[in-house]
Amino acid sequence: MYLCPELTNLTYDENKKSYWDDSLLLVCIGSLYPPSKESGKTLTVLSWNVWHGGHSKTYPEKGCKGTIDILKKSEADVILMVETYGAAPMVADSLGYSYNLISDNLCIYSRYPIIRKYAFADSISTFNFGGVMIDVNGKPVRVFDTWLHYLPDMRLAPTDKSEEEILAWEMEGTRDEEIHRILTVIRPLLAETDSIPIIMGGDFNVHSHLDWTEATRNLYHHGGAVVDWPVSIAMEKAGFKDSFREMNSDPVASPGVTWLADADSLETECRMDRIDFIYYQGKTIQAIASECYDNSLGKTFTFKGEDFFYPSDHGFVLSKFELK
Repeated sequence: MYLCPELTNLTYDENKKSYWDDSLLLVCIGSLYPPSKESGKTLTVLSWNVWHGGHSKTYPEKGCKGTIDILKKSEADVILMVETYGAAPMVADSLGYSYNLISDNLCIYSRYPIIRKYAFADSISTFNFGGVMIDVNGKPVRVFDTWLHYLPDMRLAPTDKSEEEILAWEMEGTRDEEIHRILTVIRPLLAETDSIPIIMGGDFNVHSHLDWTEATRNLYHHGGAVVDWPVSIAMEKAGFKDSFREMNSDPVASPGVTWLADADSLETECRMDRIDFIYYQGKTIQAIASECYDNSLGKTFTFKGEDFFYPSDHGFVLSKFELK
């Protein structure tokens, strides 16, 4: 463990289009794990909805331990956590990482120093969105954590209807509005991605148009539907790449499941949905590997040669990037 130099914590003020110093000094705790030989050249990011902070009443102690053990085994440099709910200090201490608790829901943990924090509460709730800038051995990278509303429930999509009717059903919720607010508020930062890349992940609670294609229309409970889901379309139009689908281009062979359970029971496995993502953009960053992992809630999860208790109803995304 080592102490980083003190860094002034700056926050982006969307109204002033500038950063302000809140005079809070960060003391960054280095990782308990030594930097790899690739340190500074690559960045591994994990995005996971950990289900009630890993400490739900169903699995109070086993859930916490399972969450932390899996995170350690992943060796991720950055973790985008959803449903944090009180777990942040314990997770950070166990990893030896710096962290930014954006809200009760969202938290970002980093092996590298956090040098700026971003919140846009006047435009989008911190329950939905927030981020940090990290210093990866002199290379700045902006990282954002995201949660979009879970309704309407994707598992109940009316796949027997036309695409127009399916999209009308989807637009009854707030996800499209939320993603457009997010993309609008970070527009000044998107303009700087040639020099400062952006990674944006989390639980989007919605399917991707890259998965619901002609090739998959009769697979994975798509019910014959081909759908241009608006959130993933908006991300693509904003210049973001879907790291998993970029590295696993065939949605038939690699569905990338992060949600298995039925709408009525977390124990009823009948889904093959990908609703958790890690997007990115920038000239100085390139995805070089990405996998989605999922497992039955409360069951044994074999990961990188070891068995763990699996504490969440969501799978997680693990993407590795090269920093140029």
